[in-house]
Amino acid sequence: IIFYEDNNFSGHRFECCNDCEDLLSRLSRCNSIKVESGCFMIYEKPNYSGNQYYLKRGEYPDFHHWMGVNESVSSCRYIPTPKGPYKLMLYERLNFIGQSLELTESIKSVQDKWLRQEVQSCKVLEGTWVFFEHPNFSGRQYLLEKGEYHHCSEWGALKAVVGSIRR
Repeated sequence: IIFYEDNNFSGHRFECCNDCEDLLSRLSRCNSIKVESGCFMIYEKPNYSGNQYYLKRGEYPDFHHWMGVNESVSSCRYIPTPKGPYKLMLYERLNFIGQSLELTESIKSVQDKWLRQEVQSCKVLEGTWVFFEHPNFSGRQYLLEKGEYHHCSEWGALKAVVGSIRR
């Protein structure tokens, strides 16, 4: 992944191929990005916090192209692409209680598949998943890796609203 201070891949640049918890020590701002291979989650603040944006291979000439709200990118994580199966369990209530839905594929609209938008807890059984606040893979994004999430705050969300999910 290559970070550029200015729009359209110009200005000072920093190239990275793994996790980086503090990009601000290398760049004063970030207005464009190229992902040459793999996938990355970029974060608004250092130490993998703040708004998150999932980027796959491609070019992002300004922050609008990664759905950013500003030029603030302060950390990034490389997202390994699992070769094996994907499996995710969604639950209607906290602590894995109530109705559940098993997913193995991405879905553009959680509400179309499950008749609700709220996901109170979930278990990532296989693979890496990204929750989006709105349908059609838009809005705030949250990276979920293998593990149990008893409450939406454990994946970084303030509300349990999930509009779409990408594996």
